[in-house]
Amino acid sequence: MKRVGLPRSFAASLMFALLSLTACNVEPFCLDCVDRDTGPSDSGVPMDANRDGGPDSALDAAVVVELDARVLPDGCSLGAPELCNDYDDDCDGMLDEGIDTQTDERNCGGCGSVCAPPNAFAECTAGDCIMGDCAVGYHDLDGMEDNGCEYRCTASSTSEMRCDRRDEDCDGNVDEDFDLMTDSDNCGSCGRNCRVPRATAACVAGSCVLDECSVGYIDLDGIATNGCEYRCTPAVPATEICNLVDEDCDGLIDEGDPGGGGTCGTNTGECTAGTLSCVAGSVTCTGGVSPTTELCNGLDDDCDGVTDQGNPEGGRACGSTVGVCVPGRETCTAGSLVCTGGIASSTEVCNGLDDNCDGTIDDGNPGGGGACGTDVGECTAGTLSCVGGGITCAGSVGPRLDTCNTLDDDCDGVADQTFNLMTDARNCGMCGRRCMFANAVAGCSMGTCSLLACRPGFVDLNMMAADGCEYSCTFSGAEACNGVDDDCDGMIDDGVTIPTNFCNPNGVCTGTTARCAGTMGFVCDYPAMTYQATETRCDNLDNDCDGMVDEPFPTKGAACNNGGVGACRRDGMNICNMAGTGVVCNAATGITGTAELCNGIDDDCNGTVDNAPRTNWVQFSGPFGTAGATVNRWIFQYEASRPNATMTAPGTLTNLACSEPSRIPWSTVTPVQAEAACTGIGARLCTEAEWQRACQTSAATACVYSYGASCGTYSAMTCNGRDYSAATDAVVPTGTATNCYASWGAMATNRIFDMSGNVQEWTAARPMTTPAVYGIRGGSYNDISGGMTCTYSFEAAGGTAATPNTGFRCCRDTAP
Repeated sequence: MKRVGLPRSFAASLMFALLSLTACNVEPFCLDCVDRDTGPSDSGVPMDANRDGGPDSALDAAVVVELDARVLPDGCSLGAPELCNDYDDDCDGMLDEGIDTQTDERNCGGCGSVCAPPNAFAECTAGDCIMGDCAVGYHDLDGMEDNGCEYRCTASSTSEMRCDRRDEDCDGNVDEDFDLMTDSDNCGSCGRNCRVPRATAACVAGSCVLDECSVGYIDLDGIATNGCEYRCTPAVPATEICNLVDEDCDGLIDEGDPGGGGTCGTNTGECTAGTLSCVAGSVTCTGGVSPTTELCNGLDDDCDGVTDQGNPEGGRACGSTVGVCVPGRETCTAGSLVCTGGIASSTEVCNGLDDNCDGTIDDGNPGGGGACGTDVGECTAGTLSCVGGGITCAGSVGPRLDTCNTLDDDCDGVADQTFNLMTDARNCGMCGRRCMFANAVAGCSMGTCSLLACRPGFVDLNMMAADGCEYSCTFSGAEACNGVDDDCDGMIDDGVTIPTNFCNPNGVCTGTTARCAGTMGFVCDYPAMTYQATETRCDNLDNDCDGMVDEPFPTKGAACNNGGVGACRRDGMNICNMAGTGVVCNAATGITGTAELCNGIDDDCNGTVDNAPRTNWVQFSGPFGTAGATVNRWIFQYEASRPNATMTAPGTLTNLACSEPSRIPWSTVTPVQAEAACTGIGARLCTEAEWQRACQTSAATACVYSYGASCGTYSAMTCNGRDYSAATDAVVPTGTATNCYASWGAMATNRIFDMSGNVQEWTAARPMTTPAVYGIRGGSYNDISGGMTCTYSFEAAGGTAATPNTGFRCCRDTAP
């Protein structure tokens, strides 16, 4: 007869190893264990409970008597059990009767000769101790029975499946199936992947080298670590042309001046010939001067061989008829625009004239307001004021308008300094000699009167200054749009050409064409409904046609929110309001909070995340009190997950534990961390007794697995174990295995999911263990059937242990 050890997974073996590290010697079987219960035999949980994978009842059946019933070797006791010790223990006159040294493993071949090779199963046959199978997690590599199964190792595969510095096939060798010299996933050492950006890599002699660049990329710098860093596809043919593209993928653009070198342009007028060059992706004529629009500058700007032809820039009306101003026409003369036939405005001074041609003489009291008190010239002290075209000093005799009278009327120490008898048309050659011609503007040159220009509406046809400008018409050349007979042909504004670029081409002004409006000249009729000279509306239009839209509202388009917090916050941007008078945030409003969930989000919008979140609990009951009475407990309906876990990611938050469906469970967590996460929601880790009771449901021992139906028979596809996820061998979101639950009521809310498989679960520290030892229950995604039962308790570890297949769930003594 051969004894067979319990099936174990890689994760189970790992946790078994962790238990040894915490000074808890878990043996695969026990032949001479002594029950150390404090009460009557088997009246409570024994000290060795959960050490040998089963209840004490099986052990008691194997042990004939408890060692504490042994009597001293110098006497016997009536009714005492006979032991194999060369004594008549039961006082019946026979020694060691009933002891079969041929088959008794405790006395194989003789009393006290225990058939128990280390870490192995054995049987006594014909008085010989025959070693059978090794215990779970041990192997006999040296073939010597004396030291039993000396190699401690739990096989997870029949060959080395992963390069992880572990002996997965338990043959005494580590990673022997991996070639660290050529394996690109384990190059030089396990886990060292040859990965470079935008290229394939290979492992050569234990070092990563760049193999081949991805399509469209070049290894320009020759450095393998950054891969193929240059994005470029060679042209066909790979000849550089002037287009800002690197056709030959050498890292240079348009090198060699492609398309350049030829002569271009002309040397006529202001132009000079240049050289064709590749500039900014285009073949451009550089180094020369190109033709430009003809300007009034005495130059041949358009390089056609003629200077200032066509009166460039001329023909516009200039000047004014108000005040001293006389309008004229701009004419290109000797390379400059000259306003002919008019007098221009100037800065207003206190001179009795309307110098700035605004219709008011000496407006603004020019030069006045200051204190005065000079006695120079004709002045006495007072306050400066512009009166009658001169600065006067109020309260005294102040400066007067300087007249041509040999006196210092303006009190500046100089007489008649404002009158130039050589040029002053009012005092030409001598004071009081005023130059005047009919319908004309007179001037003074070298002290002699001359006719400078005709008044508007008159022309000097006979060219005689004596009768002034006798013809009532202002001749200004070609007819212009001004309501005037410019060419004096008796017709007004005939044959004028409407300019194409006169009106503003921007915003709402786009498409507006000019029209001739007589004395108003060319005018643009912009759309009355949308055009504004100064933009004041917010309507997504360029109302003032300055190329900018809604510029009086600088916050338009800026990010904004509805002022809410947590899940109630909505972001948006500022947009024009309905009235067009301002901006308003378009973020959704009226968002109200919902019940707080365990999800890392402020669902109820009170400014605090996960405060008193809803948690899915299931009530169960069992004899957990000290008196053995049935009491109620509450347990997580789902394996614990982090608050921000999802169906595809485990999340990162660690402030508290959640019990939610369709989330990746919280694993790689130590029991100390798990206990803290439960404490964060007013709970604790479940004890092993509570966990087992919840798994077996109220049916107790009738349920071997956490199945919704047929819970006494193993089903490969009901819970996520090795058979369920053989293709991926990975954890699945909580509740994915919909029939993997322990039922504590008819309602779906009374189902406890994934107690068998998915991730194995920490339970509370076992009593009286120093340092603390924490039990692991339920099995995981890489366990076979034996490790997924509700009663399987062969795994335990210390408080700092953590593995990818171990999670937890929380319990409470009171209703949540």
